[in-house]
Amino acid sequence: MQTSDLIERLAADLQPLAPRAALSRLAVGLCVGGLITLALVWLTLGPRSDFSEAVLTVAFWRKSAYVMAVTIAGFWICLQLARPEGAPRVRLLVGCVPLLVLGSAALIELRATQPGERVELWLGGSALRCPWMIAAFAIPVFAGVLWAFRRFAPTRPRLAGFGAGWLAGAVSAVMYSIHCNESAASFVVSWYTAGMLVPALIGMLVGPRVLRW
Repeated sequence: MQTSDLIERLAADLQPLAPRAALSRLAVGLCVGGLITLALVWLTLGPRSDFSEAVLTVAFWRKSAYVMAVTIAGFWICLQLARPEGAPRVRLLVGCVPLLVLGSAALIELRATQPGERVELWLGGSALRCPWMIAAFAIPVFAGVLWAFRRFAPTRPRLAGFGAGWLAGAVSAVMYSIHCNESAASFVVSWYTAGMLVPALIGMLVGPRVLRW
């Protein structure tokens, strides 16, 4: 038997997880990692001191809507990347919508702010640590998502690794927002997004190594 014939036989026997099984496995990895991240944020940082007042503001729910929308989009994209035929071009474009919406809100917000106060609004009081905190808290979620992907059949491991890291960063941002008192649209769209990109870029680098099948 020739090597090519053997490869074809082995490939014919491969059965990637069914969509429902992929959904369940990804949800399990995400929930376990997310709960660990939530516990870490709660125990090390705690909720913001003005949480009860903040939940009554539009800015708080705008930030929450952004990180939740990015998380949902990331989950949707990862489900597509989990399958061999996954080509999530449309989903990737849809995933950019939350960024475009909040980016537009940030531009409007900055234009309505006095020129001398724009940099202060953009940087807030934690711009230098916010992205790194989100990236660090994303580690348990990233591990959970990669655990799920190990049973999937991605044919684009680099893109799959990017998607896994992006999803992990988004979930971490949701948890970190419980503590963070920065709510300006320009701050969130810049520094929260940067925090999500860190694990995404790491995932893109490690994807070809850890997601081979």
